[in-house]
Amino acid sequence: MAIKPFAAMGSPSITVPGTKQLIVETLSVQVDVTPPGTKLEAFVNYTSDGENISLFVPLTYAYTEPSTNFDFHVAMQEVRLYPDKGTTMAVSVHAPGGDGGTLFLTVSGQLV
Repeated sequence: MAIKPFAAMGSPSITVPGTKQLIVETLSVQVDVTPPGTKLEAFVNYTSDGENISLFVPLTYAYTEPSTNFDFHVAMQEVRLYPDKGTTMAVSVHAPGGDGGTLFLTVSGQLV
């Protein structure tokens, strides 16, 4: 069985290859929110064995961009995920009292 490295970045999602099984080993997320100080939580949503999964991703505040008035939050997480072939993985946020902006998701792992 040949193993091939895999990496992809999307906003807000990536498409899982349809030819081989992807094993996701790391994921990173960047999200922004306005107004500054808004509480924020992030989830990576994907399908595994036909089931819809929402993985909570703890975020860390990074900085506030004065020109846009957005707070930026980031996360990097070591994982072991098995998304179904040909599906998508997407990041989503919940920001009570605020508005989420641009969402970025990066995954890396192996195709087996």
